[in-house]
Amino acid sequence: MVDTANIEKVVFIGFRGAGKTTIARTLAARLEWDYLSTDDWIQEQIRCSISQFVKKRGWDAFRTLERRVIQQLSERREVILDCGGGVVENPENMKRLIRNAFVIWVDADVRDILARLKESGDRPLLNRRCLEDDVRVNYRRRRPLYARYGHLRVDTSVDHLEAILETILKALGQ
Repeated sequence: MVDTANIEKVVFIGFRGAGKTTIARTLAARLEWDYLSTDDWIQEQIRCSISQFVKKRGWDAFRTLERRVIQQLSERREVILDCGGGVVENPENMKRLIRNAFVIWVDADVRDILARLKESGDRPLLNRRCLEDDVRVNYRRRRPLYARYGHLRVDTSVDHLEAILETILKALGQ
């Protein structure tokens, strides 16, 4: 387990649509720490949506930008970092992110993730033409990575926001 006395940042990982952003923003407000989203930083740099960028330039170009943003943000202190779902696929990213961090894996049932993604409609597919296939294949591949890096797993299909926040704050010694 992590020594919570030396925590300088909290990093959120998990599949897209699991609920990372909602929890991360709320936790940042409770702790009075800065909230930073890697995807938001990337969108500021590219001046378009990630979906548009991926359609034009591809996932490899996006992952290169993501790696640069992780380099910039990973040294911040008293910050909540909300990372894109694929950040765990690059060991270099995770090595940077986990240093003096408490990593929270936000998980959800695949059916719930699918329903949320269908509702939002603005997330790019990773490598399949069908959203359901794309989510199932990529979730299955990433799940062991989320489990490896996460110090704490919270499940948004099971618990509501307040219960999740209580669990996180307790784990952080708050």
